[in-house]
Amino acid sequence: MFPALQSLVVDDNRISQWSFIDELDKLRSLHSLSCLRNPLTVGSAARTSLQFIIAKIGQLRTLNRCEVRPEERRGAELDYRKAFGKEWKAAGGHQDPGQDRPSAAFLAAHPRYQALCRKYGAPEDGELKTQQPFLLKNQLLTLKISCPDRPDHSTLERQLPDSMTVQKVKGLLSRLLKVPVSDLLLAYESPKMPGREIELENDQQSLQFYSVESGDCLLVRW
Repeated sequence: MFPALQSLVVDDNRISQWSFIDELDKLRSLHSLSCLRNPLTVGSAARTSLQFIIAKIGQLRTLNRCEVRPEERRGAELDYRKAFGKEWKAAGGHQDPGQDRPSAAFLAAHPRYQALCRKYGAPEDGELKTQQPFLLKNQLLTLKISCPDRPDHSTLERQLPDSMTVQKVKGLLSRLLKVPVSDLLLAYESPKMPGREIELENDQQSLQFYSVESGDCLLVRW
C-alpha cells in the first residue's frame, strides 16, 4: 500500500482514533507527517499525543513540520513503553521471552510495543505505571517568562490557563513589562525539546493549541 509515499498531510481531518496512526507505520517510506488540528492532537494532552505518534511510527523523521531528533524519539519510545507497561503485563506480557505472550487485542492496539521491548528491553516491574486518561478540562500551567534579549529583566513565573489565547498573554505581558502589545513577539521552549524554540505566531490560538505545558518557558522579545 503506497510503498513510495514519503510525506502525508492530514491536517483538519477530525482524526480521533489511534488505529489510524497505527496504520501509518505500515507505510515504510513515510518520513514526514503533518497531523495538525485533529481531535487526537489538540487539548491539554496534545504533547503526549505527539510523543505517542512518534513512538507508533518508527520511521518518522518530521512531525508537524518539526524534525524528530534521535533523543526525542528515544524519549518518546521509552515513555510509551512505560505508559502501557501495566496493560502489556496484564495482557500476558512477561520479562522472560519464553513466557512473553501478550494477547492479540493488546498487539492490535499497540503494534510496535514488542519492537520497543526488543529495542530497549521489556519494562521492569518498577517502571510500570497506570496510563491515565487524557484530561479534557482546562488546566493551569506554571510557566517561566524570560526575556532572552533583555538581560536586565529577571525571569518571572506565572500560572496561566491553557485556554488563554496568545493575544491575552501578550496583554498580560504588556502590563507586566510596560511594552506595547504590538511590539511583543512570543515563543516558548520546553525541557523535553532542548534547543528548540516554537513561535506563538497566531494571536487567536490558545496555549493549549501550541502544546504548551507546565514547566515550559515563554520567551518574550521586542
